[in-house]
Amino acid sequence: MPSPSIFSFQNGSPVDPRSILSSIGEVVYGWDIQSDALSWGPNAREVLGVIPEPAMQRGLAFAGLVEPGSGPSRYDAIFCSSEHDTGDGVIYRTRYAIDLAGRKMWAEDTGRWFAGSDGYPASARGVLRLERAARADELEQFGSELCDRPALVERIGMALQEHLPAERPVVVLVAAIDELARLNDDFGHEATDEIIGTVHERLRSVTRRRDHLVRYAGNSFAILLVGCPPEQVEPAARRFIKVVAQSAIETSRGIALVRLRVGAASAPELGSHGGALLAAAEGALASARAGAIDTAVMARPQPRRSPGSEQTGFDVQAIAALNDRRVRLALQPVVRTHSREVAFHEALLRVGQSETGLYFASAELIPMLERRGLVRLFDQRVLELAIEMLGADPNLTLSVNVSPRSLHDPEWFDAFVACTAAARGKASRLIVEITETATIENPGRIARLLGRIKEQGARIAIDDFGAGHTSLRHLRAFPIDILKIDGAFTQNLRRSTDDRFYVRTLVELAGHLGVETVAEWVDDEMQASMLRDWGVTYLQGHLVGRAETVEPLQAAPRRLATG
Repeated sequence: MPSPSIFSFQNGSPVDPRSILSSIGEVVYGWDIQSDALSWGPNAREVLGVIPEPAMQRGLAFAGLVEPGSGPSRYDAIFCSSEHDTGDGVIYRTRYAIDLAGRKMWAEDTGRWFAGSDGYPASARGVLRLERAARADELEQFGSELCDRPALVERIGMALQEHLPAERPVVVLVAAIDELARLNDDFGHEATDEIIGTVHERLRSVTRRRDHLVRYAGNSFAILLVGCPPEQVEPAARRFIKVVAQSAIETSRGIALVRLRVGAASAPELGSHGGALLAAAEGALASARAGAIDTAVMARPQPRRSPGSEQTGFDVQAIAALNDRRVRLALQPVVRTHSREVAFHEALLRVGQSETGLYFASAELIPMLERRGLVRLFDQRVLELAIEMLGADPNLTLSVNVSPRSLHDPEWFDAFVACTAAARGKASRLIVEITETATIENPGRIARLLGRIKEQGARIAIDDFGAGHTSLRHLRAFPIDILKIDGAFTQNLRRSTDDRFYVRTLVELAGHLGVETVAEWVDDEMQASMLRDWGVTYLQGHLVGRAETVEPLQAAPRRLATG
């Protein structure tokens, strides 16, 4: 009787099953979901080649190799199942494109998962089969499909539901080709279609993976930006406008010069409904068409005023909130990646409504306060509250955000010195967070200012790192202690090869500079596992703790004049 480890063909020659599986591109695996340990058949290296060791050893890390948008990963196929294990396991089957050390292949992943005592998936056994190489044009089409307006509204609505509760701004850019009717008259329908296709390709070439580009309504394009700071909307729009206008477009009927017009609307400033946000962006686009300018027109909230209601304006209400002690801090924990112990808390601005008792989040307030020139007063109050909390709890460490406007206001720095000079011991437990975009203008001055802040005993963190364009030369000159990696890059690690590469590069850069790192928007264990493997120092996000509003100490703030 032949050994169970071999087969015998008609000529009697024994054949190792391992060679058979390898010849057809198949490898078996087992996944202990509860511990995330992944084991493979003996031919795994022959089929998969040399891939990162964490991806060979852990299921969530392996899911990170799946190309974004190509299909559900094994993780998604199992955990999105609506079936229940009745004792025999539950079959799963999925197909996706996978990045095997630069070799991108289509893979079929089938198996059966088994539940633990709690009814949730606890283990899985399956077979991974590599089908064929994934073509570049197949991969490029992910995320840039044509859709109609209702589908676009639904997609925007889903993004708003996902990101606004986590205080991540959502921006909709609507772009259209200028004077398309004239182009159609000059070149004809077929050439116009070629122009639209080329514009689409150029837009896609500068659309980052975390953004979403769709074509809708003929020649209109919508670009959904998640986590885009208000000050970055204009640069993003200019990037799209510039790439379209960079060179003439060759068509079968001649060469065309094409310009793009862009309208933009931001949430939560303009509400939290997909249809309203898209309509606002389309209204701004109409203004852009009429204005003959090569930049985006931002939709603005329409003020609602009744006759004689000047004293109910935003400025007066903001000052009243300070005077009435309706400014609060919400503390969100930042934990150590390996131990999950709390290292410090980020102090986030909250302002209460006197009528309802509800609180506005900082994502809604800061842009308005900056435009009205009031942000320095609120930054100062946040600092005062933070110092009070540090005095009350000797084990507490807090980080506070400072607006770029405040950094350029000498009065804010004077207030900072006054607060920290009287609380030297507390200042060592204070972290001042500035956005990366604040460092772009006059980096030499910012470097000197940050040095003076550190002289007071505080540490420096650059927030939303990766969203701006700080050069390495300037970054090296800043006296920083912590880099906070923009959450727009960490939220899609499971699906985006680009974002995984980018985050790893930022972590390596931070290590070279000798500074610690915080990964923002960490919402699931898969992200945490990858970030731990790459050497990220701290995690922040809903997985490890949400922001909770706390009551301030009973210290009466100075009152401000309203007139």
